[in-house]
Amino acid sequence: MRFASRAPITRGMVVLAGVVLICSYAVVQWTGRFDDGLGQAATPQPPPPGVVDPVNRGILIEAGTFISGSDDWDTVVAPGSPYSKRDEYPRRRTVQSFWMQEHEVTNEEYRRFDAGHAFSNGEERHPVVNVTWREAMAYAVSVGGSLPTEVQWEFAARGSERRKYPWGDSEPTCERVHFRSCDPRGAVEVMARPEGATTEGIHDLAGNVAEWVAPIWFDPGRTPLNDDSRRLRGGSFLSPPFALRAAHRVRYLYSGFESEDVGFRVVWALADEGN
Repeated sequence: MRFASRAPITRGMVVLAGVVLICSYAVVQWTGRFDDGLGQAATPQPPPPGVVDPVNRGILIEAGTFISGSDDWDTVVAPGSPYSKRDEYPRRRTVQSFWMQEHEVTNEEYRRFDAGHAFSNGEERHPVVNVTWREAMAYAVSVGGSLPTEVQWEFAARGSERRKYPWGDSEPTCERVHFRSCDPRGAVEVMARPEGATTEGIHDLAGNVAEWVAPIWFDPGRTPLNDDSRRLRGGSFLSPPFALRAAHRVRYLYSGFESEDVGFRVVWALADEGN
């Protein structure tokens, strides 16, 4: 029996086969970003445990663009006036999606982090206060998150429509927010003023206690901590209406600063997005 002779394998054929193999591998790797190999979209990463904590759940803030600050930032007021807006220069900001806690961290939550944290009976649901910026950030890191950046915080409070206050443009009342004109003098339970919540369901971004935040440029572990790393937002039960505006900022706080009207809340970036 005679067999047909095989065509010789040339160098060109070897090179061509290699190119095909490499291209096939690249296609598999590329499609693997969108497909789990079973013809279905890859399973999204689950949220961090802190996001689904029933004591203080995380609310998803969808990505968006807004103008931070105030249009009348250059309004002339007396030098050193607490009603100056000079630090509220307007800027266009784009914010990636993130989760933010529904309300400030409470005494009962903080005791899970610090077993020695003491508070009066009946204040389990009051926001934790008298914590430094470092202590607040340490708590946030312990639950897999961080303190909000100023831009995240302001976007959550204002939305893309650029609300003056978290609830809208209507002036503050004691039904909406706990501030200087309201009783009692001191912090009240979180979520006690539901009319002041944002449309997304975030409570107490104005009044009750002010909140520790970080500048947008701060990178924990890489950026040296200084007085400008510690900032406050939101106003408190000691604040006039001016300080309840979502654009209001407090900067340059010394190391170790703490107060009876200062607390915080935690945010988490989405697993596949940066902020």
